[in-house]
Amino acid sequence: MKMSKLIVGALGLVAVIATGAPATSQAKETLVYANYVSEIYTTSQGDIWFMDEVEKRSNGEIVFERYFSSSLLNGPDLYPGLSRGAADVVAGVPSAYNRNDYPLSNVTLPFITNDSDAVTGAFTELFYTNDALRKEYESRNARVLYARGYSVNTIYSRLPITKAEDYNGLKIRAVLSIADTVKALGATPVSVPYPEALEGMARGVVDAMTASPFDSSVKGGLAEASKYGSDGGRMGVYAINIVAINLDRWNKLSPEHQKILTDVAEEMIVHYNKMRQDEVRQNALQLCEIAAKEGAVKIHLFDDAEAAKVRDLAYDKIKDGWIEWASKTANVDASKVLDDYIALIRKHEATSTYKNGWEIYQEECGS
Repeated sequence: MKMSKLIVGALGLVAVIATGAPATSQAKETLVYANYVSEIYTTSQGDIWFMDEVEKRSNGEIVFERYFSSSLLNGPDLYPGLSRGAADVVAGVPSAYNRNDYPLSNVTLPFITNDSDAVTGAFTELFYTNDALRKEYESRNARVLYARGYSVNTIYSRLPITKAEDYNGLKIRAVLSIADTVKALGATPVSVPYPEALEGMARGVVDAMTASPFDSSVKGGLAEASKYGSDGGRMGVYAINIVAINLDRWNKLSPEHQKILTDVAEEMIVHYNKMRQDEVRQNALQLCEIAAKEGAVKIHLFDDAEAAKVRDLAYDKIKDGWIEWASKTANVDASKVLDDYIALIRKHEATSTYKNGWEIYQEECGS
């Protein structure tokens, strides 16, 4: 018996010497990651940090094949592709591209908050505490790893939009609940892809573009291509980007590997919030430089009275419309989901130090 143990121990030592790893090390797990945007965006940079950290902490036992810029799956097919196993991990916006499959994920309505980090924390917590929201993903073979709030909404236009009445009669590129918002304000929402809308605004096909986060508007060149820019009436954060893993693939991972992914995902939220704040500050300063040039975009921020008027005209309509639609589509009481989400937003706002892009812009170069 002692001799057998010695032989087994010796074999184990040989394995360590030969491979440089313990004989009990787990088999390598390769996870295929897909994203529809490029590496330059903050969400992508956060995912790169997450994947690098997972690979490091697993000592190479988990590795990622990385596909950006729709090189594997485009925006609308990310979550359907995740469900069928075309990718193991995806980063996308199912509330926009797969709205009917993920109705409760549209709970990130406008006018609730301007704090990106509050949305990040609130939605992630809501996923783990709300059975209906979790079922929305798990019934489609997906498990959320983490979620990230976008920055606040912007609107850029061919005509000045400085008060609620200025929306009347305009054709505005808009998606998600922002489309419902501009419709409530008397405009006609037009659903076209971002690049087409940018070209179309120059030709007068649309009068304005919205449903565009603050940092993306600056980084994507929208501010430089427009005559006027605005916060549109302080619509706030209206969407969330979600990273999820195929549930079958998750269940096949060892408990040790699952823990690594979970631990890094939790840390990712803190890391991402800092990245988002730094990026938004940089973009706000860039917008200051753009607006200071002769003949450049003119920026106008809504005053308190006009912002309140925009909210009064739009919020109850979009809220009631979403509750009715989501309750029917998800077969749950969506008003309860919204109440829970708002309570979590207020909880995370209480500890937030985040400044949104329009705040920074106003501080640095005025309105």
